[in-house]
Amino acid sequence: MSWRIDGRKAAIIIVDVQEQLVSAVAGAETILAKIDRLLDIGKRLAIPVHFTELAPDRLGPISSRLLWRPGDNEPRFARNSISAGSVLPKDLPQFLLVVGMETHAAIRQTVYDFREGGHAIYVAADAVGSRNPADHQIALDEMRQDRIVVTSMEALLCELAAETAEPYLDRLLSASS
Repeated sequence: MSWRIDGRKAAIIIVDVQEQLVSAVAGAETILAKIDRLLDIGKRLAIPVHFTELAPDRLGPISSRLLWRPGDNEPRFARNSISAGSVLPKDLPQFLLVVGMETHAAIRQTVYDFREGGHAIYVAADAVGSRNPADHQIALDEMRQDRIVVTSMEALLCELAAETAEPYLDRLLSASS
């Protein structure tokens, strides 16, 4: 598998960034900030976004921090099973950029379902999290061993911006202020 991501054949999958999980996941504020940056770059590059919600009646809605953009109308997919793979569209593009909560549960199972479907999966290790940091780390290690690309948000954003310097430069400038 090639590391290269073709943004024209990519989608962003945001798994279960719901109010109840956000309040319990270790490092959630940092994770939210990184997902927010991915959403900004994705919007500039017209990469579709899909939100999933695990049992929203019990875990609450998607964090309002990620839904503030005027005019955004990303689809939301609710489910009652751990993997989000069962509720997302079957015609997702080749490259899937996966972020969200929880690494050892919904992220891990969703990633494996997508890989079985022939997708190239990229997990931003610093934009996923679990309530227990040990569960998070073990899941990342397992995915790496299973040849899932586990990288940083910075590397993922650089890869997306490889074809055009503008989004990368804008992001660098906004990060330094």
